[in-house]
Amino acid sequence: MKLVVAGMHRTGHHPIAIWLLHQQQGISNFSINSLTQWLFLIKNGSELSVLANNPIKQGVEEHSDKEKFDDLMWDIKPDLLIATHEREKLTDVALAFSQSPTFTNKNKPRLVVVLRDFRNWVASCVKMAERDNKPTDMIIDSIDIDTYADHLDWYSPIGSTTFIKYNNWVVDPEYRRKVAEKLNLKFTDASLDQLSIFGGGSSFDGMDYIKTATKMNVTQRYKQMEGNVAYEAILREYKDLLQESDDVLGVP
Repeated sequence: MKLVVAGMHRTGHHPIAIWLLHQQQGISNFSINSLTQWLFLIKNGSELSVLANNPIKQGVEEHSDKEKFDDLMWDIKPDLLIATHEREKLTDVALAFSQSPTFTNKNKPRLVVVLRDFRNWVASCVKMAERDNKPTDMIIDSIDIDTYADHLDWYSPIGSTTFIKYNNWVVDPEYRRKVAEKLNLKFTDASLDQLSIFGGGSSFDGMDYIKTATKMNVTQRYKQMEGNVAYEAILREYKDLLQESDDVLGVP
């Protein structure tokens, strides 16, 4: 099976991808082994599962050894392959993976899209900019917001694409169970408390909750940013998108 997990940065698609990798019979604990900074695996009996972080992303910031991805997957032939892909419109995601030999074989990937409510997404992006001492528009700009809107516009509870509402996934074990069932995976919460290390961990807490991630109050981050000039300005400018987010994902 092959899954492509798409999302925006700071939407929670990394922890969800790690969680998906653990949805297997017999896995009860966080079990990832690292091959490189962007490639991880789980050996479960005779089965091999792989998580690749942005394996077909191109650019000067990407690891050069990603060029070996297709050859490596051809050699090891994992039973489950999960690839993440972020900050691109969904039609561009589909096009990118259609051009990868790994994903154009007979078993084409299923698309999973992670959606986070606009308030918390903007709050996390602005906080990340402050944490890393970067200009706000280096972390979240009009192109990012347009791409976020594209993901939200595609939302549908039916169809071949699986949309995961991040806040629901965080708080509701029954919601997580239904996601696993829809993707024909065996439900476990083996890695739920493992903090994703991608992007420097949490925008608000860094790596403080690396083994206790469920203790973070991620659905209420926006409350800590109320009154923040950059955060409030984005919400005012994109009030229609905020309303759409509330309509589709609910008010956190």
